[in-house]
Amino acid sequence: MRYRWSAALILFCAVILALAAELRAQVDSLWQVIPDINALDDYNVTTNSPALAKALEDASQYVLRWQLPRDQRAWQERRQVVEVSFRKAIGLEKLPPRTPLYARIVSSHDFGDYTLDNVIFYSRPDFPVTANLYRPKASAPGKQPAVLCPIGHALDRGKADSDIQARCIELARLGFVVLVYDAIGHGERALPGNSHHEAGFALLPLGETVAGWMVWDSMRGIDYLLSLPEVDPERIGITGNSGGGLNCLFTAALDERIKCTALAGFVFQFSSWMRYGGAHCTCVALPGLYREMEWFEIAGLIAPRALLMLQGTADDIFPISSARLAGRQTEALYALDGDAGKAKFTPIEGYPHGYSQPFREQMYGWMLRFLMDRGGGEPYPENGVEPLAEDDPRLLCDPDGSVLKSAKTMVQLAREAAEKVFEKLPAGGSKEIRKIAQSYVTALAAPPDREPHHLMPLVRERSSQGKAVLEKIYFLSEIGQPIPGLLWLPDSVAGAKPPRRTVLIVDERGKAAVAASNLVEPLLAHGFAVLSVDLRGRGETLGRIGNTRDNNYHLLWHSILWGRPIAGRRAFDLIRALDFVESRKDLSSESLTVVGIGDESLPVLLAAAADKRISRVVASDYLSSFLSAMVTAKAASRPEYLKIWNSMAMNWGKIEGAGLRVDLGTVLPGVLEIGDLPDLAALIAPRPLVFFRIRDGGSAGVFQQVKRFQSVLAAADPAKPGWAKFYPDRVLDPAMLISLIESD
Repeated sequence: MRYRWSAALILFCAVILALAAELRAQVDSLWQVIPDINALDDYNVTTNSPALAKALEDASQYVLRWQLPRDQRAWQERRQVVEVSFRKAIGLEKLPPRTPLYARIVSSHDFGDYTLDNVIFYSRPDFPVTANLYRPKASAPGKQPAVLCPIGHALDRGKADSDIQARCIELARLGFVVLVYDAIGHGERALPGNSHHEAGFALLPLGETVAGWMVWDSMRGIDYLLSLPEVDPERIGITGNSGGGLNCLFTAALDERIKCTALAGFVFQFSSWMRYGGAHCTCVALPGLYREMEWFEIAGLIAPRALLMLQGTADDIFPISSARLAGRQTEALYALDGDAGKAKFTPIEGYPHGYSQPFREQMYGWMLRFLMDRGGGEPYPENGVEPLAEDDPRLLCDPDGSVLKSAKTMVQLAREAAEKVFEKLPAGGSKEIRKIAQSYVTALAAPPDREPHHLMPLVRERSSQGKAVLEKIYFLSEIGQPIPGLLWLPDSVAGAKPPRRTVLIVDERGKAAVAASNLVEPLLAHGFAVLSVDLRGRGETLGRIGNTRDNNYHLLWHSILWGRPIAGRRAFDLIRALDFVESRKDLSSESLTVVGIGDESLPVLLAAAADKRISRVVASDYLSSFLSAMVTAKAASRPEYLKIWNSMAMNWGKIEGAGLRVDLGTVLPGVLEIGDLPDLAALIAPRPLVFFRIRDGGSAGVFQQVKRFQSVLAAADPAKPGWAKFYPDRVLDPAMLISLIESD
């Protein structure tokens, strides 16, 4: 009987869920403008997402300009540009100070033909790195070569992963000193505040990146190896797979102490990867990288030092076709300098993404050739390696977690750095900051071409809605980027005659949320026309992957790499919405009010700062400072942390923490190098600006942020001190909105 009831309950729940889904679909279609497109499978992320398709198309076409130089002289000129641009993109134009490592061996273990030391060193103050040092037991004359092994995405296991152990053990038995460390957010360093997604987007406003921090960990790892008396400073190698391959590529490109590199599972063309919408961890999100170079050019920075590139032909993350071409391009680049034999691309037939034995054997031969002058680089067979169990305590450096838990995380350190920047900002802003901020905002919201093209506006449907007329409208923000919208026109009974005063409202949840809100009808009753649009990546323009995910993460991730942050592109969409209003004879662009709700407040502020056609701005449910977006996701346990880490990219690119929900699409790379949020908002003066209910009002330390916010806005136009109003706890309501509009 119990099982019958269980089956009945399951059936009942299934019916309820199906009805709910059907009802939701009916509600969504009520406000739909673009014709229906079926949801995508998990292998295609672009077809039903106009915003993502547009970003990928533009970026892939742009990157195609980076082709092989015609000769050695051309490459030498290009190489200088690539290195400068790469250092800027990764956030290492200036290296951090080489503070004391405070390295110590926690425990040592003897395994017969090699030894294992558990090591902790500090790559930055209060930022410990857990590492294992493998050393050969057999004595060798003179100093020994060393290999650094940064790991990829082995979240839970970290350096204890059996494949990672295997290469370290075999290299040690071959006579190499080997250092492997837990990547930030992995293994023993898997702590809230260290995951690449939350930390990456905390670093970006500072002009820094997770990749930059990973590279610095590796550089300090080399510092530690060179502190060992037995290590030969002229024979340093590096090897890793996937995220570890990224680390190898980037570190070797910037650190000439590395004489031999073997990377696996990270060989590809940026242009090819973009075409099929590939996305990855935030550790790859280097602002503007796509605009400056191709993959093979970063690899070219390693020349003339030895470089082995390995890729499985069955790799499902970085397709082999793209890897082959990137490998050939790199080999050709080396040949320009007469170093053809020092770069080699090797496909591993039939193998997927990983660093399994066939990959490792290729790497052993490469390291032996270039660091020990043994052999010609042919594969060296692995000889009966027996890794420890992945949960063996002898692999741990901080068994009780006391060192790591008492240290600081990336998010904490990013927040501290941001607070130092904040403290140096003038309390009331300054003309100099506003001048720089104006150039910054203008560039963010700029058209992709010199002149925006025709809007090609279209009314797809017109119907009566109560005492108003509803038009489902559509225009092109730029080629390939449709913007759907809803336009409500009041009837003549309300006393509104063309041209009608217009209120433009955008909501982070899309135009459907505006349609369901309590704002539209009162505005219509007072004679206002109301326009609401889906800015790119919102509502109908976002698209979905299967039934569980949307494209938000893919979109914001590629937008950062493309150097066109999505908040700036949304600001441009808003400016094009102003063009749409001007194109309509029945709408007035005079005294135009723009309302931003939630995270859509940021593009509204940017658009108003860039375009003076906006007469007044209302922002609701947003932040008082960019510092507030630097949050640590909640995780009560390690399993919960790992779940958050893995789901971050899939969970719509949002983070929940510190009582806040942060949409990573609102992050502006490098913005704190210019100023904070109020410094951008101050550009709107003397036009009226009203803030309702700030989301970070209850956050720790927000008092100083709010205080400066008010001071900067008050000082922006001393002749009109009341131009900006601030209601941090008040909810936006239609009566208040109408009163604000009509009081000016």
